[in-house]
Amino acid sequence: MVASWQRSMEYEVKSGCIDAPYFENPNLDSPLARAALPILNRLHEQLADDPVSTMVTDRNGVVLSRKVSHEALTTRLNRVQLAPGHVFAERYVGTNGIGTALASGRPVMIAGSEHYVEALRDFHCAAVPILHPTRRALLGAFNLTTVRQGSAGMLMALARSVAGQIESEIAAISSRRERALFQDYLDACSSVRPGPVLALSRDVVMMNEQLRSAVTGPDQYALLDHAREVADDSRFEGTRSIALPSGRVAELRVSRSRREDSDAGAIFRVRVIGRPQPGPVISDGPARSSLGLVGSSPQWVRAVAETEAAFVAGSSLHLVGEAGVGKRTLVEAIHRAHGAGRRLEMVEAPLSESPHATEPWLRNVRELLAQPSIVVVLRDVHLLGDHLRRQLRSLLAHVDGTATGELVMTSQPSMVTTDDELDRLCDASVEVPPLRHRYGDIEHLVRFFLLKYRPSGESGCSPDALEMLRRCPWPENVRQLESVIRGLARRPSGRIIRVEDLPPECRVSSHKVLTTIEALERDAILRGLMDRSSNVQRTAQDLGISRATMYRKMRRYGIVPSSLT
Repeated sequence: MVASWQRSMEYEVKSGCIDAPYFENPNLDSPLARAALPILNRLHEQLADDPVSTMVTDRNGVVLSRKVSHEALTTRLNRVQLAPGHVFAERYVGTNGIGTALASGRPVMIAGSEHYVEALRDFHCAAVPILHPTRRALLGAFNLTTVRQGSAGMLMALARSVAGQIESEIAAISSRRERALFQDYLDACSSVRPGPVLALSRDVVMMNEQLRSAVTGPDQYALLDHAREVADDSRFEGTRSIALPSGRVAELRVSRSRREDSDAGAIFRVRVIGRPQPGPVISDGPARSSLGLVGSSPQWVRAVAETEAAFVAGSSLHLVGEAGVGKRTLVEAIHRAHGAGRRLEMVEAPLSESPHATEPWLRNVRELLAQPSIVVVLRDVHLLGDHLRRQLRSLLAHVDGTATGELVMTSQPSMVTTDDELDRLCDASVEVPPLRHRYGDIEHLVRFFLLKYRPSGESGCSPDALEMLRRCPWPENVRQLESVIRGLARRPSGRIIRVEDLPPECRVSSHKVLTTIEALERDAILRGLMDRSSNVQRTAQDLGISRATMYRKMRRYGIVPSSLT
Protein backbone atom coordinates (compact mmCIF):
# COMPACT_ATOMS: atom_id res chain seq x y z
CA MET A 1 0.00 0.00 0.00
CA VAL A 2 2.88 2.36 0.76
CA ALA A 3 4.26 1.90 -2.77
CA SER A 4 0.85 2.74 -4.26
CA TRP A 5 0.55 5.94 -2.22
CA GLN A 6 4.07 6.91 -3.28
CA ARG A 7 3.11 6.40 -6.92
CA SER A 8 -0.03 8.49 -6.36
CA MET A 9 2.07 11.36 -5.00
CA GLU A 10 4.51 11.09 -7.91
CA TYR A 11 1.55 11.32 -10.30
CA GLU A 12 0.49 14.49 -8.41
CA VAL A 13 -3.03 13.12 -7.88
CA LYS A 14 -5.15 15.53 -5.85
CA SER A 15 -6.52 13.80 -2.77
CA GLY A 16 -9.22 16.42 -2.28
CA CYS A 17 -11.07 15.81 -5.55
CA ILE A 18 -11.60 13.06 -8.09
CA ASP A 19 -10.94 13.56 -11.79
CA ALA A 20 -11.20 10.29 -13.70
CA PRO A 21 -10.80 10.81 -17.48
CA TYR A 22 -13.74 9.73 -19.58
CA PHE A 23 -13.70 7.86 -22.89
CA GLU A 24 -16.83 7.66 -24.98
CA ASN A 25 -17.87 4.23 -26.29
CA PRO A 26 -15.39 1.92 -24.54
CA ASN A 27 -14.51 -1.13 -26.61
CA LEU A 28 -17.02 -3.89 -25.83
CA ASP A 29 -15.94 -6.02 -28.79
CA SER A 30 -12.67 -7.16 -27.24
CA PRO A 31 -12.14 -10.81 -26.17
CA LEU A 32 -12.12 -9.60 -22.55
CA ALA A 33 -15.50 -7.86 -22.84
CA ARG A 34 -17.11 -10.71 -24.76
CA ALA A 35 -15.96 -13.19 -22.12
CA ALA A 36 -16.78 -11.06 -19.08
CA LEU A 37 -20.19 -9.56 -19.84
CA PRO A 38 -22.24 -12.80 -19.74
CA ILE A 39 -20.55 -13.75 -16.45
CA LEU A 40 -21.27 -10.31 -14.96
CA ASN A 41 -24.90 -10.58 -16.06
CA ARG A 42 -25.32 -13.91 -14.25
CA LEU A 43 -23.58 -12.59 -11.12
CA HIS A 44 -25.76 -9.48 -11.19
CA GLU A 45 -28.89 -11.65 -11.00
CA GLN A 46 -27.46 -13.49 -7.99
CA LEU A 47 -26.61 -10.24 -6.18
CA ALA A 48 -29.93 -8.53 -6.95
CA ASP A 49 -30.69 -5.65 -4.53
CA ASP A 50 -27.45 -6.21 -2.58
CA PRO A 51 -25.29 -3.08 -2.12
CA VAL A 52 -22.50 -4.60 -4.21
CA SER A 53 -21.28 -3.44 -7.61
CA THR A 54 -19.44 -5.64 -10.11
CA MET A 55 -17.34 -4.18 -12.87
CA VAL A 56 -14.71 -5.10 -15.42
CA THR A 57 -12.04 -2.79 -16.82
CA ASP A 58 -9.49 -2.98 -19.60
CA ARG A 59 -5.74 -2.93 -18.90
CA ASN A 60 -5.69 0.88 -18.89
CA GLY A 61 -8.30 1.05 -16.16
CA VAL A 62 -11.21 2.07 -18.41
CA VAL A 63 -14.44 0.75 -16.89
CA LEU A 64 -16.04 -1.35 -19.63
CA SER A 65 -19.12 -2.48 -17.72
CA ARG A 66 -20.67 -1.92 -14.30
CA LYS A 67 -23.54 -3.89 -12.79
CA VAL A 68 -25.38 -2.67 -9.69
CA SER A 69 -29.05 -2.92 -8.72
CA HIS A 70 -28.92 -1.07 -5.40
CA GLU A 71 -30.23 2.44 -6.06
CA ALA A 72 -28.36 4.20 -3.25
CA LEU A 73 -25.04 2.57 -4.23
CA THR A 74 -25.62 3.50 -7.88
CA THR A 75 -25.98 7.15 -6.88
CA ARG A 76 -22.82 7.08 -4.76
CA LEU A 77 -20.80 5.40 -7.51
CA ASN A 78 -21.95 7.95 -10.08
CA ARG A 79 -20.99 10.73 -7.71
CA VAL A 80 -17.35 9.53 -7.70
CA GLN A 81 -17.32 8.81 -11.48
CA LEU A 82 -16.95 5.05 -10.94
CA ALA A 83 -18.98 4.32 -14.07
CA PRO A 84 -18.46 2.92 -17.60
CA GLY A 85 -16.07 4.98 -19.70
CA HIS A 86 -14.16 6.50 -16.78
CA VAL A 87 -10.50 5.62 -16.18
CA PHE A 88 -9.53 4.45 -12.67
CA ALA A 89 -5.81 3.94 -13.21
CA GLU A 90 -3.57 5.04 -10.31
CA ARG A 91 -2.14 7.79 -12.51
CA TYR A 92 -5.45 9.65 -12.33
CA VAL A 93 -7.28 8.44 -9.22
CA GLY A 94 -4.46 7.31 -6.95
CA THR A 95 -4.69 4.20 -4.79
CA ASN A 96 -7.93 2.31 -5.54
CA GLY A 97 -8.90 -1.29 -6.16
CA ILE A 98 -8.87 -1.18 -9.95
CA GLY A 99 -5.80 0.98 -10.44
CA THR A 100 -3.67 -0.69 -7.79
CA ALA A 101 -4.51 -4.21 -9.01
CA LEU A 102 -3.48 -3.19 -12.53
CA ALA A 103 -0.32 -1.41 -11.35
CA SER A 104 0.84 -4.22 -9.05
CA GLY A 105 -0.40 -7.15 -11.14
CA ARG A 106 -1.78 -8.75 -7.96
CA PRO A 107 -5.20 -9.08 -6.28
CA VAL A 108 -5.74 -6.22 -3.85
CA MET A 109 -8.24 -5.23 -1.18
CA ILE A 110 -8.54 -1.46 -0.70
CA ALA A 111 -10.75 -0.62 2.25
CA GLY A 112 -11.98 2.80 3.35
CA SER A 113 -9.16 5.13 4.32
CA GLU A 114 -6.62 3.15 2.30
CA HIS A 115 -7.95 4.98 -0.79
CA TYR A 116 -5.78 7.94 -1.77
CA VAL A 117 -8.65 10.21 -2.83
CA GLU A 118 -10.92 11.24 0.03
CA ALA A 119 -14.14 10.83 -1.98
CA LEU A 120 -13.47 7.08 -2.32
CA ARG A 121 -12.92 6.37 1.39
CA ASP A 122 -16.50 5.20 1.99
CA PHE A 123 -15.94 2.23 -0.32
CA HIS A 124 -14.42 -1.22 0.09
CA CYS A 125 -13.03 -2.71 -3.11
CA ALA A 126 -11.64 -6.13 -4.03
CA ALA A 127 -9.95 -6.21 -7.46
CA VAL A 128 -8.19 -9.01 -9.30
CA PRO A 129 -6.10 -8.67 -12.51
CA ILE A 130 -7.31 -10.66 -15.52
CA LEU A 131 -4.51 -12.26 -17.56
CA HIS A 132 -4.48 -13.83 -21.00
CA PRO A 133 -4.67 -17.59 -20.44
CA THR A 134 -1.62 -18.42 -22.62
CA ARG A 135 0.43 -15.25 -23.04
CA ARG A 136 -0.22 -14.18 -19.42
CA ALA A 137 -0.40 -10.60 -20.62
CA LEU A 138 -2.50 -8.19 -18.56
CA LEU A 139 -5.94 -7.74 -20.15
CA GLY A 140 -7.81 -5.86 -17.43
CA ALA A 141 -9.30 -6.31 -13.97
CA PHE A 142 -12.45 -7.49 -12.22
CA ASN A 143 -13.60 -5.33 -9.32
CA LEU A 144 -16.18 -5.68 -6.53
CA THR A 145 -17.19 -2.49 -4.70
CA THR A 146 -19.40 -2.18 -1.63
CA VAL A 147 -19.97 0.19 1.31
CA ARG A 148 -20.42 -2.63 3.80
CA GLN A 149 -17.64 -3.32 6.28
CA GLY A 150 -18.08 -7.06 6.07
CA SER A 151 -15.63 -9.87 5.61
CA ALA A 152 -12.77 -8.78 3.38
CA GLY A 153 -11.84 -12.43 2.91
CA MET A 154 -15.25 -13.34 1.47
CA LEU A 155 -15.20 -10.33 -0.86
CA MET A 156 -11.75 -11.20 -2.15
CA ALA A 157 -12.65 -14.88 -2.56
CA LEU A 158 -15.63 -13.95 -4.72
CA ALA A 159 -13.52 -11.54 -6.80
CA ARG A 160 -10.87 -14.21 -7.39
CA SER A 161 -13.52 -16.74 -8.38
CA VAL A 162 -15.16 -14.43 -10.92
CA ALA A 163 -11.80 -13.36 -12.38
CA GLY A 164 -10.93 -17.03 -12.78
CA GLN A 165 -14.23 -17.67 -14.59
CA ILE A 166 -13.51 -14.77 -16.97
CA GLU A 167 -10.02 -16.09 -17.72
CA SER A 168 -11.46 -19.55 -18.39
CA GLU A 169 -14.02 -18.10 -20.79
CA ILE A 170 -11.31 -16.09 -22.59
CA ALA A 171 -9.35 -19.33 -22.94
CA ALA A 172 -12.43 -21.05 -24.37
CA ILE A 173 -13.08 -18.21 -26.85
CA SER A 174 -9.42 -18.09 -27.88
CA SER A 175 -9.37 -21.85 -28.23
CA ARG A 176 -12.48 -21.82 -30.45
CA ARG A 177 -11.03 -19.08 -32.63
CA GLU A 178 -7.65 -20.77 -32.87
CA ARG A 179 -9.27 -24.14 -33.61
CA ALA A 180 -11.35 -22.48 -36.34
CA LEU A 181 -8.26 -20.87 -37.86
CA PHE A 182 -6.33 -24.15 -37.57
CA GLN A 183 -9.14 -26.09 -39.27
CA ASP A 184 -9.30 -23.60 -42.15
CA TYR A 185 -5.50 -23.76 -42.40
CA LEU A 186 -5.61 -27.56 -42.58
CA ASP A 187 -8.34 -27.39 -45.23
CA ALA A 188 -6.18 -25.04 -47.31
CA CYS A 189 -3.14 -27.30 -46.91
CA SER A 190 -5.07 -30.43 -47.89
CA SER A 191 -6.82 -29.02 -50.95
CA VAL A 192 -6.24 -30.55 -54.36
CA ARG A 193 -3.43 -28.10 -55.18
CA PRO A 194 -2.41 -26.69 -51.79
CA GLY A 195 0.85 -24.86 -52.52
CA PRO A 196 2.37 -22.52 -49.91
CA VAL A 197 -0.14 -21.57 -47.19
CA LEU A 198 0.03 -19.02 -44.37
CA ALA A 199 -2.46 -18.46 -41.54
CA LEU A 200 -2.39 -15.39 -39.30
CA SER A 201 -4.26 -14.00 -36.31
CA ARG A 202 -3.19 -11.66 -33.53
CA ASP A 203 -1.72 -14.56 -31.56
CA VAL A 204 -0.96 -17.26 -34.14
CA VAL A 205 1.29 -17.63 -37.18
CA MET A 206 1.19 -20.91 -39.13
CA MET A 207 2.92 -21.77 -42.39
CA ASN A 208 3.31 -25.07 -44.17
CA GLU A 209 6.60 -26.58 -45.26
CA GLN A 210 6.09 -25.47 -48.86
CA LEU A 211 5.94 -21.82 -47.85
CA ARG A 212 8.77 -22.14 -45.33
CA SER A 213 11.12 -23.56 -47.95
CA ALA A 214 9.93 -21.34 -50.82
CA VAL A 215 10.20 -18.00 -49.00
CA THR A 216 13.17 -17.51 -46.66
CA GLY A 217 15.24 -14.78 -45.06
CA PRO A 218 14.30 -11.17 -45.91
CA ASP A 219 11.60 -12.38 -48.31
CA GLN A 220 9.85 -14.17 -45.45
CA TYR A 221 10.07 -11.13 -43.18
CA ALA A 222 8.60 -8.90 -45.91
CA LEU A 223 5.83 -11.41 -46.65
CA LEU A 224 4.84 -11.66 -42.99
CA ASP A 225 4.92 -7.88 -42.58
CA HIS A 226 2.54 -7.33 -45.51
CA ALA A 227 0.35 -10.27 -44.49
CA ARG A 228 -0.11 -8.85 -40.98
CA GLU A 229 -1.19 -5.52 -42.45
CA VAL A 230 -3.75 -7.29 -44.65
CA ALA A 231 -4.91 -9.54 -41.78
CA ASP A 232 -5.57 -6.51 -39.56
CA ASP A 233 -8.26 -5.37 -42.00
CA SER A 234 -11.05 -7.85 -41.27
CA ARG A 235 -13.00 -6.60 -44.30
CA PHE A 236 -10.34 -7.47 -46.87
CA GLU A 237 -10.74 -10.61 -48.95
CA GLY A 238 -9.35 -11.10 -52.43
CA THR A 239 -5.95 -11.04 -54.11
CA ARG A 240 -2.97 -8.83 -53.45
CA SER A 241 0.52 -8.91 -54.98
CA ILE A 242 3.63 -7.71 -53.18
CA ALA A 243 7.23 -7.31 -54.32
CA LEU A 244 9.77 -9.24 -52.25
CA PRO A 245 13.33 -8.05 -51.51
CA SER A 246 14.75 -10.75 -53.80
CA GLY A 247 12.92 -9.26 -56.79
CA ARG A 248 10.27 -11.98 -56.86
CA VAL A 249 6.55 -11.29 -56.48
CA ALA A 250 4.26 -12.99 -53.98
CA GLU A 251 0.63 -13.22 -55.01
CA LEU A 252 -1.58 -13.57 -51.91
CA ARG A 253 -5.11 -14.96 -52.21
CA VAL A 254 -6.77 -13.98 -48.93
CA SER A 255 -9.80 -15.54 -47.24
CA ARG A 256 -11.12 -14.92 -43.73
CA SER A 257 -11.68 -17.51 -41.03
CA ARG A 258 -15.01 -16.54 -39.46
CA ARG A 259 -16.72 -18.25 -36.54
CA GLU A 260 -19.55 -17.15 -34.27
CA ASP A 261 -19.87 -13.79 -36.03
CA SER A 262 -16.25 -12.93 -35.27
CA ASP A 263 -13.05 -12.87 -37.29
CA ALA A 264 -10.63 -15.64 -36.26
CA GLY A 265 -7.86 -14.59 -38.66
CA ALA A 266 -6.83 -14.81 -42.30
CA ILE A 267 -5.74 -17.64 -44.59
CA PHE A 268 -3.23 -16.78 -47.34
CA ARG A 269 -2.70 -19.03 -50.33
CA VAL A 270 0.64 -17.86 -51.70
CA ARG A 271 2.04 -18.05 -55.22
CA VAL A 272 5.65 -16.94 -55.67
CA ILE A 273 6.41 -15.62 -59.15
CA GLY A 274 9.84 -15.17 -60.73
CA ARG A 275 13.37 -15.92 -59.68
CA PRO A 276 15.59 -14.05 -57.24
CA GLN A 277 17.30 -11.13 -58.93
CA PRO A 278 20.52 -9.44 -57.85
CA GLY A 279 19.33 -6.46 -55.85
CA PRO A 280 20.70 -2.95 -56.15
CA VAL A 281 23.66 -2.11 -53.97
CA ILE A 282 22.67 0.31 -51.23
CA SER A 283 25.55 2.69 -50.76
CA ASP A 284 26.14 5.30 -48.06
CA GLY A 285 24.85 7.98 -50.40
CA PRO A 286 21.40 8.41 -51.93
CA ALA A 287 20.46 5.49 -54.20
CA ARG A 288 19.65 7.52 -57.31
CA SER A 289 18.44 5.82 -60.46
CA SER A 290 19.23 6.95 -64.00
CA LEU A 291 15.81 8.65 -63.94
CA GLY A 292 16.85 10.91 -61.07
CA LEU A 293 14.60 9.04 -58.62
CA VAL A 294 15.64 8.18 -55.08
CA GLY A 295 15.11 4.75 -53.58
CA SER A 296 16.36 1.17 -53.64
CA SER A 297 13.55 -0.76 -51.96
CA PRO A 298 12.33 -3.70 -54.08
CA GLN A 299 8.74 -2.43 -54.19
CA TRP A 300 9.82 1.00 -55.41
CA VAL A 301 12.35 -0.36 -57.93
CA ARG A 302 9.71 -2.70 -59.32
CA ALA A 303 7.11 0.10 -59.63
CA VAL A 304 9.64 2.31 -61.45
CA ALA A 305 10.68 -0.49 -63.82
CA GLU A 306 7.09 -1.48 -64.68
CA THR A 307 6.04 2.13 -65.22
CA GLU A 308 9.05 2.79 -67.42
CA ALA A 309 8.42 -0.36 -69.48
CA ALA A 310 4.76 0.54 -70.05
CA PHE A 311 5.65 4.12 -71.00
CA VAL A 312 8.34 3.08 -73.48
CA ALA A 313 5.96 0.56 -75.05
CA GLY A 314 3.31 3.25 -75.50
CA SER A 315 0.83 1.31 -73.33
CA SER A 316 -1.99 3.01 -71.49
CA LEU A 317 -1.13 2.91 -67.81
CA HIS A 318 -2.97 3.04 -64.48
CA LEU A 319 -0.80 4.16 -61.54
CA VAL A 320 -2.33 3.26 -58.17
CA GLY A 321 -0.96 4.61 -54.91
CA GLU A 322 -1.79 6.57 -51.79
CA ALA A 323 -1.67 10.36 -51.83
CA GLY A 324 1.88 11.66 -51.72
CA VAL A 325 3.71 8.47 -52.75
CA GLY A 326 5.20 10.11 -55.82
CA LYS A 327 2.96 9.10 -58.74
CA ARG A 328 3.33 12.47 -60.44
CA THR A 329 7.08 12.58 -59.75
CA LEU A 330 7.44 9.14 -61.29
CA VAL A 331 5.52 10.06 -64.44
CA GLU A 332 7.45 13.31 -64.87
CA ALA A 333 10.82 11.58 -64.45
CA ILE A 334 10.02 8.89 -67.00
CA HIS A 335 8.61 11.51 -69.39
CA ARG A 336 11.86 13.50 -69.16
CA ALA A 337 13.84 10.37 -70.03
CA HIS A 338 11.56 8.94 -72.75
CA GLY A 339 9.16 11.70 -73.77
CA ALA A 340 10.89 12.31 -77.11
CA GLY A 341 9.50 15.81 -77.48
CA ARG A 342 5.93 14.92 -76.53
CA ARG A 343 4.11 17.34 -74.21
CA LEU A 344 3.01 16.13 -70.79
CA GLU A 345 -0.52 17.34 -70.03
CA MET A 346 -1.90 16.96 -66.50
CA VAL A 347 -5.70 16.84 -66.33
CA GLU A 348 -7.36 17.22 -62.92
CA ALA A 349 -10.75 15.73 -62.06
CA PRO A 350 -13.61 18.23 -62.53
CA LEU A 351 -14.71 20.14 -59.43
CA SER A 352 -18.35 19.05 -59.73
CA GLU A 353 -20.51 16.43 -61.39
CA SER A 354 -22.79 18.95 -63.08
CA PRO A 355 -23.02 18.82 -66.91
CA HIS A 356 -21.67 22.37 -66.95
CA ALA A 357 -18.37 21.02 -65.54
CA THR A 358 -18.20 17.48 -66.90
CA GLU A 359 -19.03 18.12 -70.56
CA PRO A 360 -16.11 20.54 -71.16
CA TRP A 361 -13.86 18.17 -69.19
CA LEU A 362 -14.76 15.18 -71.38
CA ARG A 363 -14.38 17.28 -74.52
CA ASN A 364 -10.93 18.41 -73.38
CA VAL A 365 -9.86 14.81 -72.69
CA ARG A 366 -11.10 13.70 -76.12
CA GLU A 367 -9.22 16.51 -77.88
CA LEU A 368 -5.98 15.83 -75.99
CA LEU A 369 -6.09 12.11 -76.71
CA ALA A 370 -6.52 12.84 -80.43
CA GLN A 371 -3.02 14.34 -80.53
CA PRO A 372 -0.17 11.78 -80.72
CA SER A 373 2.29 14.43 -79.54
CA ILE A 374 0.71 14.58 -76.07
CA VAL A 375 1.00 12.34 -73.00
CA VAL A 376 -2.30 12.75 -71.14
CA VAL A 377 -2.28 12.18 -67.38
CA LEU A 378 -5.76 11.92 -65.86
CA ARG A 379 -5.13 12.55 -62.17
CA ASP A 380 -7.17 11.18 -59.27
CA VAL A 381 -9.74 9.25 -61.29
CA HIS A 382 -11.03 7.82 -57.98
CA LEU A 383 -12.70 11.20 -57.46
CA LEU A 384 -14.94 10.74 -60.51
CA GLY A 385 -18.59 9.94 -59.85
CA ASP A 386 -20.24 6.83 -61.26
CA HIS A 387 -21.94 8.69 -64.11
CA LEU A 388 -18.76 10.47 -65.22
CA ARG A 389 -16.77 7.23 -64.95
CA ARG A 390 -19.23 5.56 -67.33
CA GLN A 391 -18.90 8.45 -69.75
CA LEU A 392 -15.10 8.34 -69.59
CA ARG A 393 -15.18 4.56 -70.04
CA SER A 394 -17.27 4.97 -73.16
CA LEU A 395 -14.95 7.68 -74.49
CA LEU A 396 -11.81 5.54 -74.00
CA ALA A 397 -13.45 2.43 -75.46
CA HIS A 398 -14.19 4.25 -78.74
CA VAL A 399 -10.88 6.09 -79.12
CA ASP A 400 -8.79 4.96 -82.07
CA GLY A 401 -5.68 3.56 -80.42
CA THR A 402 -3.52 3.92 -83.53
CA ALA A 403 -3.60 7.71 -83.61
CA THR A 404 -3.83 8.90 -80.04
CA GLY A 405 -1.73 10.41 -77.36
CA GLU A 406 -0.46 8.18 -74.59
CA LEU A 407 -2.78 7.82 -71.58
CA VAL A 408 -1.80 7.61 -67.90
CA MET A 409 -4.40 7.49 -65.10
CA THR A 410 -3.64 7.87 -61.40
CA SER A 411 -5.82 6.94 -58.43
CA GLN A 412 -5.72 5.97 -54.78
CA PRO A 413 -5.99 2.26 -53.94
CA SER A 414 -8.61 2.52 -51.22
CA MET A 415 -10.98 4.11 -53.70
CA VAL A 416 -10.58 1.62 -56.54
CA THR A 417 -12.33 -1.74 -56.75
CA THR A 418 -10.70 -4.78 -58.33
CA ASP A 419 -13.48 -5.17 -60.92
CA ASP A 420 -13.37 -1.57 -62.11
CA GLU A 421 -14.04 -1.57 -65.86
CA LEU A 422 -12.21 1.73 -66.24
CA ASP A 423 -9.09 0.10 -64.84
CA ARG A 424 -9.39 -2.82 -67.27
CA LEU A 425 -9.28 -0.44 -70.23
CA CYS A 426 -5.61 0.25 -69.43
CA ASP A 427 -2.90 -2.05 -70.78
CA ALA A 428 -0.93 -2.01 -67.54
CA SER A 429 -1.56 -1.29 -63.86
CA VAL A 430 1.25 -0.46 -61.41
CA GLU A 431 1.00 -0.06 -57.64
CA VAL A 432 3.33 2.58 -56.18
CA PRO A 433 4.24 1.54 -52.60
CA PRO A 434 3.54 3.76 -49.58
CA LEU A 435 6.53 5.18 -47.73
CA ARG A 436 5.90 2.93 -44.69
CA HIS A 437 6.77 -0.05 -46.93
CA ARG A 438 10.01 1.61 -48.05
CA TYR A 439 11.83 1.47 -44.70
CA GLY A 440 15.26 1.26 -46.30
CA ASP A 441 14.66 4.36 -48.45
CA ILE A 442 14.03 6.79 -45.56
CA GLU A 443 17.71 7.59 -45.03
CA HIS A 444 18.31 8.17 -48.76
CA LEU A 445 15.27 10.42 -49.05
CA VAL A 446 16.28 12.41 -45.96
CA ARG A 447 19.74 13.04 -47.43
CA PHE A 448 18.29 13.90 -50.82
CA PHE A 449 15.86 16.49 -49.39
CA LEU A 450 18.52 17.96 -47.07
CA LEU A 451 20.79 18.49 -50.07
CA LYS A 452 17.88 19.93 -52.06
CA TYR A 453 16.94 22.51 -49.43
CA ARG A 454 20.44 23.12 -48.07
CA PRO A 455 22.80 22.75 -51.05
CA SER A 456 25.83 23.52 -48.89
CA GLY A 457 25.38 20.08 -47.36
CA GLU A 458 26.40 21.29 -43.90
CA SER A 459 23.91 19.25 -41.86
CA GLY A 460 23.09 15.61 -41.32
CA CYS A 461 20.81 13.46 -39.18
CA SER A 462 21.70 11.72 -35.93
CA PRO A 463 21.09 7.95 -35.71
CA ASP A 464 18.34 8.40 -33.10
CA ALA A 465 16.54 11.03 -35.18
CA LEU A 466 16.83 8.86 -38.28
CA GLU A 467 15.37 5.90 -36.39
CA MET A 468 12.40 8.02 -35.28
CA LEU A 469 11.85 9.11 -38.88
CA ARG A 470 11.88 5.47 -39.93
CA ARG A 471 9.26 4.57 -37.31
CA CYS A 472 6.92 7.39 -38.32
CA PRO A 473 3.84 6.03 -40.19
CA TRP A 474 3.96 8.91 -42.74
CA PRO A 475 0.25 8.97 -43.62
CA GLU A 476 0.99 11.56 -46.33
CA ASN A 477 4.00 9.59 -47.57
CA VAL A 478 7.00 11.19 -49.36
CA ARG A 479 5.22 14.53 -49.64
CA GLN A 480 5.04 14.71 -45.82
CA LEU A 481 8.67 13.65 -45.36
CA GLU A 482 9.81 16.35 -47.79
CA SER A 483 7.78 18.95 -45.89
CA VAL A 484 9.40 17.90 -42.60
CA ILE A 485 12.95 18.04 -44.01
CA ARG A 486 12.24 21.38 -45.71
CA GLY A 487 11.28 22.82 -42.33
CA LEU A 488 14.35 21.35 -40.62
CA ALA A 489 16.65 22.71 -43.35
CA ARG A 490 15.63 26.26 -42.41
CA ARG A 491 17.37 25.93 -39.06
CA PRO A 492 20.79 27.54 -38.50
CA SER A 493 23.33 25.82 -40.73
CA GLY A 494 25.95 23.40 -39.53
CA ARG A 495 23.79 21.56 -37.01
CA ILE A 496 23.08 17.86 -36.90
CA ILE A 497 19.36 17.09 -36.76
CA ARG A 498 18.58 15.47 -33.41
CA VAL A 499 15.46 13.89 -31.95
CA GLU A 500 14.53 17.09 -30.11
CA ASP A 501 14.62 18.98 -33.42
CA LEU A 502 11.96 16.81 -35.06
CA PRO A 503 8.49 18.33 -35.35
CA PRO A 504 5.52 16.94 -33.38
CA GLU A 505 4.10 15.02 -36.35
CA CYS A 506 7.09 12.64 -36.20
CA ARG A 507 6.11 11.52 -32.69
CA VAL A 508 2.67 10.01 -33.34
CA SER A 509 1.50 6.54 -34.33
CA SER A 510 -1.68 7.41 -36.22
CA HIS A 511 -2.02 6.65 -39.95
CA LYS A 512 -4.90 9.14 -40.24
CA VAL A 513 -4.47 11.97 -42.77
CA LEU A 514 -5.40 15.19 -40.95
CA THR A 515 -6.99 18.41 -42.08
CA THR A 516 -5.05 21.63 -41.51
CA ILE A 517 -7.08 22.44 -38.38
CA GLU A 518 -6.59 18.91 -37.01
CA ALA A 519 -2.84 19.09 -37.62
CA LEU A 520 -2.62 22.41 -35.76
CA GLU A 521 -4.55 20.94 -32.84
CA ARG A 522 -2.36 17.82 -32.77
CA ASP A 523 0.83 19.88 -32.82
CA ALA A 524 -0.43 22.14 -30.01
CA ILE A 525 -1.12 19.10 -27.82
CA LEU A 526 2.26 17.53 -28.61
CA ARG A 527 4.21 20.73 -27.93
CA GLY A 528 2.32 21.22 -24.69
CA LEU A 529 3.09 17.69 -23.54
CA MET A 530 6.76 18.05 -24.42
CA ASP A 531 6.97 21.39 -22.58
CA ARG A 532 5.26 19.86 -19.54
CA SER A 533 7.31 16.63 -19.46
CA SER A 534 4.28 14.60 -20.64
CA ASN A 535 2.06 15.83 -17.77
CA VAL A 536 -1.42 15.44 -19.26
CA GLN A 537 -3.30 17.38 -16.58
CA ARG A 538 -1.09 20.47 -16.78
CA THR A 539 -1.12 20.43 -20.57
CA ALA A 540 -4.92 20.26 -20.59
CA GLN A 541 -5.04 23.23 -18.21
CA ASP A 542 -2.65 25.20 -20.43
CA LEU A 543 -4.82 24.49 -23.48
CA GLY A 544 -8.04 25.32 -21.66
CA ILE A 545 -9.67 21.91 -22.17
CA SER A 546 -10.79 19.21 -19.75
CA ARG A 547 -8.60 16.22 -19.10
CA ALA A 548 -11.27 13.92 -20.55
CA THR A 549 -11.25 15.93 -23.80
CA MET A 550 -7.45 15.84 -23.77
CA TYR A 551 -7.43 12.05 -23.62
CA ARG A 552 -10.00 11.70 -26.40
CA LYS A 553 -7.88 13.87 -28.67
CA MET A 554 -4.66 12.04 -27.76
CA ARG A 555 -6.27 8.73 -28.68
CA ARG A 556 -7.59 10.21 -31.92
CA TYR A 557 -4.19 11.54 -32.98
CA GLY A 558 -2.15 8.51 -31.83
CA ILE A 559 -0.26 10.44 -29.15
CA VAL A 560 1.49 8.34 -26.48
CA PRO A 561 2.93 10.59 -23.72
CA SER A 562 5.59 8.05 -22.68
CA SER A 563 7.13 8.24 -26.18
CA LEU A 564 7.74 11.99 -25.89
CA THR A 565 10.23 11.90 -23.04
